Amino acid sequence: MTDLARGQNTTIDDGTLTVSVSGVSQGTIDLMAFQLGHDLRVRSDADFVFFNQPTSPEGAVRLVAADRITIDLRAVPAGIEQLSIAVALDDSVAGSLAHTGHLGVVVEQPTGMRVTARALGLTTERAAVLLEVYRRQGTWKARNVSAGWDTGLAALVTHHGVDVSDHPTPAPVASVPPAPAPAAPHQRAPMHAPAVAAAPAPTVPPAVSPISFEKVRVTLSKDSATKTARIDLRKNQGDPNWVLTVGLEWDGRGAHYDPYGRVIRYGTGDLDVYFFCRDEVTNKYVVISGEPRHRGTLEKWPFIHHYGDSKGPGNGNRAAVEQVRVLPTENGELLVNVYQSVDNGIGAIDTFGRPRVAIRYGRAAPGGLPGEDADEILVYVGNGQDSYWATIAHIDVQDGILTVDGETRYSHPGSERMPGLDTTGSWVREPQGGPVGRSKKANRGIGLTKYTGRCPTPTGKY
Repeated sequence: MTDLARGQNTTIDDGTLTVSVSGVSQGTIDLMAFQLGHDLRVRSDADFVFFNQPTSPEGAVRLVAADRITIDLRAVPAGIEQLSIAVALDDSVAGSLAHTGHLGVVVEQPTGMRVTARALGLTTERAAVLLEVYRRQGTWKARNVSAGWDTGLAALVTHHGVDVSDHPTPAPVASVPPAPAPAAPHQRAPMHAPAVAAAPAPTVPPAVSPISFEKVRVTLSKDSATKTARIDLRKNQGDPNWVLTVGLEWDGRGAHYDPYGRVIRYGTGDLDVYFFCRDEVTNKYVVISGEPRHRGTLEKWPFIHHYGDSKGPGNGNRAAVEQVRVLPTENGELLVNVYQSVDNGIGAIDTFGRPRVAIRYGRAAPGGLPGEDADEILVYVGNGQDSYWATIAHIDVQDGILTVDGETRYSHPGSERMPGLDTTGSWVREPQGGPVGRSKKANRGIGLTKYTGRCPTPTGKY
């Protein structure tokens, strides 16, 4: 049996499987599934399987009981990249999913494979995706997601591209009503599959998209079906007490863990993080670090303040944290570049105890950093390479939406040149004339040859 922690995945057998919800009483939650294309949205509302629409169009996904869904992976259409298994609290139930008990899912296959995924980290959410079943290079995998929305079912379904009306569309006069669909267990009528209706009159699209108040809890890794995540920064509605931080965390070089994921021991070694900021108007760049005279300020562009270097892993088996506070602007892009300094010798960056970038956004807690209920995007380093540099996250803000590209990109093996951005905002492995990493020990704690400059043109020249 495999027990998946939050964000963890495992390979599953090709064939049929049963997904059951555990830890909740009958009638407490509604179970549902979404068949998602490459854009991680339903192709049409028919790809939404729930109590009033218990079977997907081709029959691959079926709601067979109030707490159980069956999936025939061999029958899933080729255009479907991911199946999201989700739950929502019944309207009659107060509180949140965190109060339902030991919520989780159990995945079982006729081959004897059994996977459990407990819902971890939920607080105020009333609807959540518990499990993803997705394709990865011809293989099916399952991942524990445990992320949701405070606003409940409506936010969950619209996030996946479903247009669900509050009331059924009236049938045309004198038409013959269609035969009712087979009722699934726990059938009710607060929600209806969309009916075919006349196309509405053309309207002018809004200039600005609606604000999303969904709580974001996303983990991106080399096995993630998508490497992109977003946070709507406008949800603060002008409250100045909301804070955005971006940081690097790691558990220690060559860290060893107990069965519960706690660090047992680790070796020596340090990682440095450099925040490469590009001005989209002038194409100038500045590098912010924890080194003296290069920590930035919230008073002028790029409106970033570094809290200082972390020297190795955190004390008491806690993760090291090296982070900045950011006042996001519309004309700046940010690269999170991680450097295994020449002082540590070449090797795989991802041997430094699960290095990850943490982007958090929420109301400030005591101490000034985002509180426990903050939005959170975690980006883990990808495959190990013999490279000194890795860009773990590329962050941009447009129209109030923060977008994170979590595809890990490496410098050339053995190269000390720091990756950067060109004048179009594209990642550049070795910018001509850009910063070069060097020994801090030999240079009075200053790890780069330069910290400002102009981004190169796409041809690699200034």
